[in-house]
Amino acid sequence: MHKSGMQYLLLNINWTMVIIILIPQIMPIVSQRINQKFTLNYFAEKKVQQISMFACWNNADILKYTKHIMKNTQMSYHAIEDIFNIRSFLKSDYYKIGVVLDFDCPGSQDILKQFSAANLLFNESYVWLTVTTLPEVPTIILRELPLRVDSEFVVALAYKDTYVLYDVYNYSYRHGGKLNITKMGFWKEESGLKNYLTQYKFKRRQNLHGITLNFSTILTNKPEPDLETYLAIPKDRHLDSVTRYHYGLVLHLRDIYNFSINLKLDTSWGYRNTNGTFNGIIGDMIKGTIDASACYFQQREERIGLVEYTVPTYGLKPHMFFRHPKKNTLRNQFLKPLEKNVWMLSLNISIVFWIFLIIVVKVDDYYQSHRDQMWLADASSDSTITIVAAISQQGSSIEPNLFSGRIAFLVLFVWSLMMFQFYSASIVGSLLAPPKRFINTLLDLADSDLEVGFEDIAWQRNAFATKDDPETVYFYKKKFYSVQKRKHWDHQKNGMLEVSKGGYAFSSETGSAYQIIEDTFTQEQICDVVEVPLIEPQYVSLIMSKYSPFKEMFIYGLRQMVQHGLVDHLKKVWTHRRPQCPESFRSQPLPIGLMEFSPALFLIVLGSVVATIILAVEKFLMISSQRKILKAEKVDSQSKSTTSLTTSQLEA
Repeated sequence: MHKSGMQYLLLNINWTMVIIILIPQIMPIVSQRINQKFTLNYFAEKKVQQISMFACWNNADILKYTKHIMKNTQMSYHAIEDIFNIRSFLKSDYYKIGVVLDFDCPGSQDILKQFSAANLLFNESYVWLTVTTLPEVPTIILRELPLRVDSEFVVALAYKDTYVLYDVYNYSYRHGGKLNITKMGFWKEESGLKNYLTQYKFKRRQNLHGITLNFSTILTNKPEPDLETYLAIPKDRHLDSVTRYHYGLVLHLRDIYNFSINLKLDTSWGYRNTNGTFNGIIGDMIKGTIDASACYFQQREERIGLVEYTVPTYGLKPHMFFRHPKKNTLRNQFLKPLEKNVWMLSLNISIVFWIFLIIVVKVDDYYQSHRDQMWLADASSDSTITIVAAISQQGSSIEPNLFSGRIAFLVLFVWSLMMFQFYSASIVGSLLAPPKRFINTLLDLADSDLEVGFEDIAWQRNAFATKDDPETVYFYKKKFYSVQKRKHWDHQKNGMLEVSKGGYAFSSETGSAYQIIEDTFTQEQICDVVEVPLIEPQYVSLIMSKYSPFKEMFIYGLRQMVQHGLVDHLKKVWTHRRPQCPESFRSQPLPIGLMEFSPALFLIVLGSVVATIILAVEKFLMISSQRKILKAEKVDSQSKSTTSLTTSQLEA
């Protein structure tokens, strides 16, 4: 009897255990309801206005909870056992959406798994509040979540009327980072929310504990002796200076955030292929093999949706460098002192004086034949005319006797004196003053006879292909399609060498071109160098893969570097200042070359040729006239001889 009683007792115990085990599988456990005030306080701290709740509560608890929450915040409740497509519930146009998860409910872990499986990210867009009555944070479960350094994931341990909050994130689950759990604070109904973590999030999480991030860069020159040494050591700074400057920024970010760099040298920044895919660094980022660039990128519309841009880090300033010509091929040197309209006005005034003087001479001749009606001028006016003529380096074979004629001569001489003095002074002054630059814009350069070339770099080719402003288009069509001896696209060193010889303009980025000019140009060549902006500054930045967890962290680091002067320091290291022309050299008089003086020689030769031709014509006409005269005299003589002979015969 005792034995059978013991068996009956053991049987009842076994059935009781089976019932306890099976009941949770048959119907959900009703979890302890989360405090509404706690929920509102937490999400108000995070500035979240829309909340999605995942729990397993009864209808009464749901109604009471949501009624209180929805007074100030939009909220939706979802039963955990009914969730099949979590993306449809969490898809929102809001920048931030709050997610409340009752971790004590059966199937709560499936919500986290579904969230990851739906390719939703544990980033700043989703602010998680996971509430549990467990005595400690479920580290084993959270370690398998793809958390990131920018994750907003908080676990709240509930103890009666108190909630203890823990901030949970991973340095980078994808890169093998470790889970980090930090006590964030607590909440009590009497005192409200107490947050210990008041420091900026990415300042607080800046130690990445040496995880390896993949970077990629591109160069136009061969790196020697090796890639990392070439990028880091400021030797031959004019080679790939902008790329090496950006690598310096990456090195500073590495020191700030304590990560390792796995660097790859690529062949292209990344452009769209004919099949729609992208090559180069952009293509690698789309594939997920590259985290960030170690070189600069321009913002282009086709890239906006594919990568993440950080902050502008540099302004590319492509300029056309050339030695300014000594002469203006567009205009005769002897016409430079006066503008075209002044020359035309002077010509018109000369014509008016010429007509007036003809009238004066005619009137003077008339009165010369009627001397009794003429009012003659005295000797003093004759002397005045002679003196003025001498001062103005003029002479006159006409000596007007009328006062009107002499006044006209005086005005003419004074006007010619002023014109002569201004003209000669302008020419002499232009030789003593610094040479005037007549090529100051891209249009001036397009209309000059200088040949042009461009640095063979992808972003310059793309800039010309995409620019549509009239000035750039005119220059490109006028120069790029012109027939010239040199090739259009060339290496920077070769192009600047051609610039030093003169007669050639080359497009290059200013920071690297200045170094070449100072190292290879003579003092005279440096003083002759002029630069004209090719296009407006192109602001560039580092880029990161789409939805990168490190984007905001890198942006914060770069802005800190700007604020602390590290960016300016790197610019001074990798970009060269513009070489200066000494004042002593600039003040030297400009010698006149044969080409500048050639118009005067041409006039002399032309005048000599015309004079010789006129002399020959006059000589020919004079000889012909003399021959006609001699012939006429001979005929006349013969005629007279015949006449006299006839007369004598008649007399005989």
